[in-house]
Formats: sequence, C-alpha cells, structure tokens
Amino acid sequence: MIWKCKYCIFACDKRGYLLKHYRLKHGSYARSQPFPCLYQECLCSFKSFNSLKIHLSRFHTATDEQQSEGTFEAKFRCQLCDFLEPCQITEYFAHLRRRHLKDHQKVKCPFQGCSFESSVYSTFSAHKSKHHQDQNERMFKPELIVRIESNENETDDSVIDTQDCAVQEMLPGEFGKDDFNAEASETQSQDLGEQLEHNLAALFLKMQTILHMPENSVQEVIQQLCQIVQLSLPLLHKNVKAVLQKHFGAVDDAVLKEVVETVAESDIFSKSCGKNGCLASSKRRASYVMRNFPLVMPIEFVVEKGRKTVAYVPLLQMLQKLLNKKDILDKAMSKQEHKTHEYRTCSDGSNFRENALLSCDEFTIALGLYIDDFEVANPLGTSKRKHKMCALYWVIANLHGKYRSTLNSIQLALLCNTETVKECGYERVLYPLLCDLATLEQHGVYIEHLGRSVKGTVLFVSADNLGAHSLAGFYESFIVDKFCRFCMASRIDSQHQEVKSATFQLRQRDKHNRHVQETLQDPNSGRNTGVRRQCPLTANLEHFHVIGGYPPDILHDVFEGIVPMELSLCLKDLMAKKYITLDVLNDAIRSFPYTFADKTDQPQLISKAFSTKGTIGGNGHENWCLIRLLPLLIGHNIPEGDNTWEILMLLKDIVALVVAPQFNEESLYILDYKVAEHRDLLQSTFPDFTLRPKHHYIEHYAELIRVHGPLTEVWTMCFEGKHKFFKKVIRDAQNFKNVAMTLALKHQRALSHQLDCSSFFKLDLEIAKVTPVLVTTFPENIQRALGQKLPQAQALLVAPSVCINGTDYKTDMILSAESCSGLPDFKQITHIVAVNREVLFVCKVMTSWYFEHLRSFELCCPDMPSFCILQLKDLNDILPLSAYSVHGKLMVTLKHFILC
Repeated sequence: MIWKCKYCIFACDKRGYLLKHYRLKHGSYARSQPFPCLYQECLCSFKSFNSLKIHLSRFHTATDEQQSEGTFEAKFRCQLCDFLEPCQITEYFAHLRRRHLKDHQKVKCPFQGCSFESSVYSTFSAHKSKHHQDQNERMFKPELIVRIESNENETDDSVIDTQDCAVQEMLPGEFGKDDFNAEASETQSQDLGEQLEHNLAALFLKMQTILHMPENSVQEVIQQLCQIVQLSLPLLHKNVKAVLQKHFGAVDDAVLKEVVETVAESDIFSKSCGKNGCLASSKRRASYVMRNFPLVMPIEFVVEKGRKTVAYVPLLQMLQKLLNKKDILDKAMSKQEHKTHEYRTCSDGSNFRENALLSCDEFTIALGLYIDDFEVANPLGTSKRKHKMCALYWVIANLHGKYRSTLNSIQLALLCNTETVKECGYERVLYPLLCDLATLEQHGVYIEHLGRSVKGTVLFVSADNLGAHSLAGFYESFIVDKFCRFCMASRIDSQHQEVKSATFQLRQRDKHNRHVQETLQDPNSGRNTGVRRQCPLTANLEHFHVIGGYPPDILHDVFEGIVPMELSLCLKDLMAKKYITLDVLNDAIRSFPYTFADKTDQPQLISKAFSTKGTIGGNGHENWCLIRLLPLLIGHNIPEGDNTWEILMLLKDIVALVVAPQFNEESLYILDYKVAEHRDLLQSTFPDFTLRPKHHYIEHYAELIRVHGPLTEVWTMCFEGKHKFFKKVIRDAQNFKNVAMTLALKHQRALSHQLDCSSFFKLDLEIAKVTPVLVTTFPENIQRALGQKLPQAQALLVAPSVCINGTDYKTDMILSAESCSGLPDFKQITHIVAVNREVLFVCKVMTSWYFEHLRSFELCCPDMPSFCILQLKDLNDILPLSAYSVHGKLMVTLKHFILC
C-alpha cells in the first residue's frame, strides 16, 4: 500500500514512515497546518502529534481494512424529554445543560447509586467533577443507556475528543517499532540533521513573530537551555559509562570520553545554539532565516533626505515568492465560469472584464490595494497621533474570496508615518511601489513554475471615503459641493434628487482627465468639479484609472455610518412614542440568548447620550448584528404599520442586500427599489433630517455592483484585521525608534514562517472530534434518510462540529436549502456525518412562515419530524444561521439576501 502525504508529494510504503514525515516536515507548523489522519479516506485533523497517534490507535487498527465497525455503541436516553440519540457522554451532558438546566429544570445525576439532583448548571457540573470525574457511560443508570452489541473487534472508549488527547499517554504496543523509531534506513534525500536544524530555526522564528516574544527574551531562553544542557553532561557521562560497562565490562577512559562527546555533539540544540552555532545569537539566527526561509526584506526608502523614510516591501519579489508556491499559483490560475448578468466575484464586474490586460486569455495578475491610517500607540495617551501610521496592503485578486480574505493572504507593501504622507505627498511616498507596478504592467514578473513572465496591474483600491478621496485626488472634505467620486452631484441637489433619476452625470474617464488638467492649471477650478489633484496610480499605470478603480466601502458607509446614525434617530422616536424605553432595549440586548457567531458579535448596550450624539456608536460587526437582531429584540413592542419602524426594517433589507455574496439583475433592481423606498420614507417621516453623503453613496450601489461585483469582494472589513498584528507587535516590542521598519521586518519574518509551510492555506475541511456510530443506532426516520443517501453504509463517523472553508457548522444550526415561492426553506442540523471523504448534514426539515413586520421567519417542526441529508452544494447559502425562541416562537433572521 502506498501512503501519501496530504500536504506535499511525499509517498512511502509504510505507515510509520509517513507518520515520521509529518512530524519531521510539518510538525513545526501545526498551529496553522494541523496533522491530518494518515488514511486518505479519513477527514480528521489534529493540533498535536500525540492526538494523531491516539486517533490512529483507536480508529485505524494495524490491519488497514479494519475500521470503526467493531466499536462499542450506545444510545443515551434523557430522563426529562424524548431525547434518545447515539452520542458522546460530553454531548449528553451538553444536552442536559442546553435543554433543561438552562431553563432551571431539576435534573437527576445519571450515574448509578447517586441520588443528587439540581436545577443549577454550575452546581450540577461541580457535583459531576467532584464525584464522577473518572466515571464513564458504563457507570450510567441502566435505564438511561441502550447498549448495542458490537463486532468481535470490540474496543473500549470509542469516543475520542482529539483536542483532549494531547495529555494522554500512548498505550504500549499500539504501533510497531517501524512506525516510530527514527531509523537511518528511511530513504530521505535531505539530511536529517539539516532538517532538524531548520525545524529549530522555525521554532525560534515562531517564538519571535507568531508568539510575539521579544528578541532578547528568545535569546535568554536559548542561553538558559544551553547552560542546562552543559550542566547535565556529568549525568550523560555517568549513564553512558554504566551502559558500556553493562555490555562490554571495563571501558577505557579515552573511549568513554569520545563516546560521550559524540553523543553530546549529535544533539541538534547544542550544536546549533552552542558556541559558534548557526542559531547561537540574534544576528546568526537572522542570517540563517535570510538564507533558508522565503524572506523578502523590507527596504527603507528615503523620501526626504535626513528626515522622512518609508518601509517598503518590494512588490515584484513578494509576488515571486507567493506565486512560486504551487498551491497559491494553482488557486490564482483557476478561472470561474462567468454567467451573463450574474455577479459572484470581482472578475464578473465590468471593471475587470473591460480591462484590456486582465481580461485577455493569458493568465495575468490582478491586484487589490488597500490604504488606511491606524494608531499603534494608545489613542488616548500622550503619544496620540505621534505614531499614527499609514499602511498600504495588497492582495492577489485572482484568488477566491475564501482564500483572499485570510490575514496571511494580505501582504504589506508600504508603511510610514502619516505625517510623511501629509508633508511629502502620495507621489513621492509611493514612488517605489509605483515603479514596481509599472514594471509589472510593462514587463511582468518571472514565475518559475510557469517558466515565463506574467504581467498584471491594479484592479481596485479599497479604502474608507477619506482615504479613497485623498489617494484618488478628490477633495477630502465632504462639505464641498461636489462631494461624490462616482458622479457630479451637488450637496443641495442630492437632498432632493435621487441617483436613479439620472439627474446627476456620472464621472467618466475622459472628462475626469480634463478636470485634472484644469485643476493643475487653476487649483480653484477644482471646487466646481471636486477634483483636487492627479491620482498617482492613474498617472503611472496604463491599465488603471481612478474612475472605476475606487469601489465604495460597506463598512464605513453602512455599518459605521448610516446604521448607527439611523438607529439613533429612529430609536429616539420610538422611545418618544412610548413603545420602548432605553432600559427595556438594553435589557433585551443584555439578556438575549446569543449563540454561535452572534455570540462573538453581540452588540454593546446603548448609552444614554445616544440621542445627543446622533449615533449609537459601536463597531461594524456589532452594528450589523444589532440591526439584524433588532426585530427579535423589540419588534413585538412596535405596532405594525409604524413608519419609524418601517425605516429600520427597510434599512435591514438594504443591509441584507448589500452584503449578499451573489447578485443577478433582479436582485439589483430590488436593491435599487429598497434604497429609493427607504429614502422616501425617511424624508417624509423626518422632514427636518438632512441626508448625509453616505445616503447618496448607497444609491450608487446597484450600479457599482455591476462594475465591481459583490461589494463584499472589495470592502475594507477583511483588511482592517491586519492592523491588529502591527498593534500587538509594537505593544510587545515597546520600540518606537523606527516604528515603520520594526513593524515591516517583523511582518515579513512572520510571513516567511508561513511561506515555509508546505501549504500556504489551511485545510478546506477540518474535523477535530468524531464518534464512530452504527447506522442501526439512529432513530428509524434518520435511518431511512441515511439509507436513501448511503444505502451501503453500516457505520459512520459523527462529529459535533466541522469547519469547511473557514465556516463552522455545529449541531442545532439552521441551514437554508431549497425554496418555495421565492422564499428559502430551512433545515436544522441534528448530526454531522463524515463518510467517503465527504461531509453530510443530517437535518430536520422545518416549515417556515415569513413575518414582514419582523423581517424574519418563524420555524416549526411537526411532532413526527422528517429528515433529509444535505451536502454543502445543496445549500442556498453557506452561512449557517441561529434560531431563537421569541415569545414562544422559534424565529430565524437572514444574515444576507439569498438568491433562490
């Protein structure tokens, strides 16, 4: 049998060799690259090597054909409800917590001979930990467990939590010596000593860049360990002497000394970190990383001699490093089918399809840029604005959004102090980047795997409105008359006219070029056009233009602009009408039973000063969660037909539409209609309210989606997470001498650690906890559903959760699949099954009714539920939802508009 590595091209004829290969080649990167199961048909992956070994010993016996059919199986029965399921003991207690203890129902201890009962979860959990810590399901009361006879290869404890396995010890005899002994007979081309030395260097690099240990701390750890190794030499001398005397009698002192020295010198740590070792000092470690890791060093570019500098990471070199990794190149070159009048990626927009360079048949590189300012010091401290940095990031826009949005895929191009940009201007600050971009357009960058040069250009520049206008050359002030970078609307006219009325002339490339020339000749003329200066990217690149190159940003326009502002306006009015009070609203926010992703993004309480400030504040994630869940929080307090409430519900509809991952012409017309309806109702309900520029911007969204594709493909939310890395670096380093170079160097070293992995991206599918279950242990209605989908299956691996392409799926989550009359249908996950290298969702079929007043669906399940088996491709939308019980009804509200 041939055993193949799931990360690289390595293959061997023994399982033990593959296990050793994973430990040797990929063990240093388990944080981002978990250990996969050795068996190709098994989908499990593990954060520790010991967890992998235990998984193999429990689920994959020495005979390859033997699987988990021979394991102990049982159904657990609940004392308080009709729950009867094959599950783990931890899942059984989770059921008691979620279904009964959370509602303060009195639960009896399930273990034999114990009469304890409680309605408080903490008390119940403390009792279990104190009195039944070492007991398993075999000690349950007989009436609570239905045992299933297993096959002849029966094993105990068939349920494995692979995240807890790391603390367990391997049982002797689980594997043969060939599996784990590091024999010299393994046919490896690379020397073992060099590989271990590389792994040690990777560990030190990880300590410094990923774990954010200061360099002097790393050096101190190394020195202390070296001292301990040196002080332990007498023990080594004693033990070696005892072994030699046991087998050979008296040993000559010279021979003994030579053996001890040889053993000591073979220790990789002592050899590499001891005196004259290649990793002994900070300087030597840095030199080793330069030679052996895919590191692109930042360059300190002098903008103004003696004063202003910029940290620049050479774009062309970085592109070469990235695209010379086969997994990145393969994903960048994979083309998705374009369907007319459908918009799924940024390549479906007219901006891409009309670009002469990017739309050609040959592979070309599309880049997405992002520019923003961020504060690395305490924004409330004495150093406020002193260390405010301007960062320019970039991504390979050819990559699918699920890969492009990861922080490792976002590359640093340039970093400098914000004051440098203000004093020297973008043209001078961006000079090295502009040169590389021009070279990329004209000559391309050589890709070793392709054996040729590949050209590319900038597809879009993402930024908040201030940053976009500043770099694009428009006025940064939004109180000027021509405030829009998409059209020639004036502030006064935008209060009375809509974009869809065609009153405002859209900006066009030829006219914009003429406006730039007029502004260069007469700076005052720019006030009539909104143009202040030339865009440096447009001036230096042939295939990029400011018109169509700067998409809108949902985060700042909607989630940090319109949503908090209109929530403040409308909540104030609803409170004035006595429908709700601030205390009622905050109590609802505080006590709402957030689950899954909503628990992470749950909104903050509304401050008493919100009406004075004119905004509720909060960040984008929190405001998104609040506007989505607001109907479930207070919707029952608001009478139907209230105009103020309808404004918020129309805003909720708009939010759901603009964050949708795909569009067709019909959904774009719906967006246009909702925006117009929202504007009319807002102005009629609050006639004194002045529309903000962001209200005007969202009127362009439908047409801009035709230009750029879904706006979540080009928004700034995924980029802003990159700032956290730099803030943490400077907080841990406390070095403010040359902030830009300090941050850029640490970032590039961290990236080189990631690029050193065999795979740049995480596994598409990750399962951390599994239970082998016989099909016959499922309820009959589930057995029927499984039998239709998997007629030959006798045993399955059941997981409580699974991560697919970065999205977590757990039991009790709601999925959207199928539709009726244009509205999505819903299913609730009851089991997650892994079989034949595929994940299947066993789902309970729910009936649903749409409530217009709450913009939500009520879900119902019949007394005799039916079940269905779903694959990921069967879903209307990949994002799972949470269902909440609101006034006796099970409600679910969409995260975004779903095309059915």
